[in-house]
Amino acid sequence: MKVDNNINMDDIAKMNNMTLSELRSFLDLVKKGMKPYSKRVLVAEDGINRYFTVERRGVGKIKTPYGNFWQYNFAVDDQWEKYSVLVKAKIDKRSLNPIFKNKQNLIVRTDSGCETSQVFNDLTCECEEQLKLAMKTIAQEGEGIIVHIPKQDGRGMGLPFKLATLWLQENLKVNTVESALILAPGGTIDVRTYSGVICILKFFKITPDCQISLATNNPKKAEVFVENGYTVKDYISICIEPNDNTRHHLRAKQKHLGHLNLMKEDQK
Repeated sequence: MKVDNNINMDDIAKMNNMTLSELRSFLDLVKKGMKPYSKRVLVAEDGINRYFTVERRGVGKIKTPYGNFWQYNFAVDDQWEKYSVLVKAKIDKRSLNPIFKNKQNLIVRTDSGCETSQVFNDLTCECEEQLKLAMKTIAQEGEGIIVHIPKQDGRGMGLPFKLATLWLQENLKVNTVESALILAPGGTIDVRTYSGVICILKFFKITPDCQISLATNNPKKAEVFVENGYTVKDYISICIEPNDNTRHHLRAKQKHLGHLNLMKEDQK
């Protein structure tokens, strides 16, 4: 659909106390963020070294209940393909990379997509609450990164698998791990990989000199950082209040999947 283009650049410049030259420079910067820009990076995972193509496809500022964040749209040539990255920091106007004041330590959250919770507010899942708490934690710290991987729904097994497990949980009164084991081929219920997260760090030129504070309850997520030379300094627990719908699922994750400090009631 076309609309009449009655945009008056002089008026916009005056409204923002800018000269026309400054306005044009800013528009050039915004358009630069829309232009795909790619790098090749070498990442190791599970003993395998591989070059990945990492492409930045967009960047913009979003306003959230926890303050402003930069959101980046990335594509990586791995099985997950799309990465949405939230960054709390200033950005370099030449490279569009974030500029972190603390070069020695950075909070990083690896966040798997969960459509049922994060989009549709499913009461049986805590993923939406965990994402919001991670955003709040990073906002309070003043700097950090959340790497959201939409296609990792259902621990990487996919949305159809995830929906089937929810159906089992509702009708058979089994927990999240039990329902996955009933349906999973060969008992494998988590096929996620995290090399794409390292791709993003390397794209941003965040080197292993910078220690990582990993905002997660899943210690296994640290393995790919260590394998690529990063030091995981500590874990920041993303600990929420359970409800009657989530409590037995959270306990199952702690018992069977090795997750730590999932519930506030266990911290008392």
